[in-house]
Amino acid sequence: MTLLINEIHVYGNLQNSFILQIADRRITRDGVFEGNHKKLFKIPYLNACVGYFGLAQINSKVYFSNWLSNFIIHSSSNTSLEDFSKQLCEQLNTVIDKTLLEKYPSGLHICGYNAKNLPEMWFVRNIEGMDGNTYKGFKKSYFVDEQFLKGPAREWGFDGTNPVVTNNYINYYINGDVRPFHLIWRRLDEFVEPMLLGSNFKHLKGSDDLADIAKWKMQVISTFYQQFAKKKIIGTPSDVFVLHPINLQE
Repeated sequence: MTLLINEIHVYGNLQNSFILQIADRRITRDGVFEGNHKKLFKIPYLNACVGYFGLAQINSKVYFSNWLSNFIIHSSSNTSLEDFSKQLCEQLNTVIDKTLLEKYPSGLHICGYNAKNLPEMWFVRNIEGMDGNTYKGFKKSYFVDEQFLKGPAREWGFDGTNPVVTNNYINYYINGDVRPFHLIWRRLDEFVEPMLLGSNFKHLKGSDDLADIAKWKMQVISTFYQQFAKKKIIGTPSDVFVLHPINLQE
């Protein structure tokens, strides 16, 4: 499986924000270790990142990690996250082994900033939803939609034009084995924040320090699986990226 997390941190204005993305690298098939592969990839020409969870292979010979790298390189003509995400969905439906897609959940987060420096989160997947922590309704093809600007941002007061919102917010998008996120991810912050106030610890100076904290939290989860899980479906190492609006980087 994996643990794929996207965090969109907003400070009163969608353009005053940053995006944190993290995923482990462990690949398993039915709980059996197959290797370590990258699951997060930057899209440099779009100030964005794409990550995948669930199904790790396009077919019996090609892994998502290799296929996505090539897709990103050869899709630089796309000028928006919408175009990139829709083309990605279309291409996946052309190349994916449908017998695999019927058996396994599969999804991709395409998250970054649009031309107006507003965060977007596009979700490509073959799943209808979840029953508790379990995916259900595996479709024979992928579908895609945008889930941040048309969802939480509107609830916070975004009117479609003015980027000002009503408060400071963090919105999370979590997929893969979601249990550790719901049980411990945010609770670890309750330990970290007061500890870092002490004189013996460095104080957080910006989003890059938060990325270090995120990587440590993923390591906590990964080592728990390594020591106690029968099927070790999350594991080290992990990758983390931080994105900022263009010209608003710290």
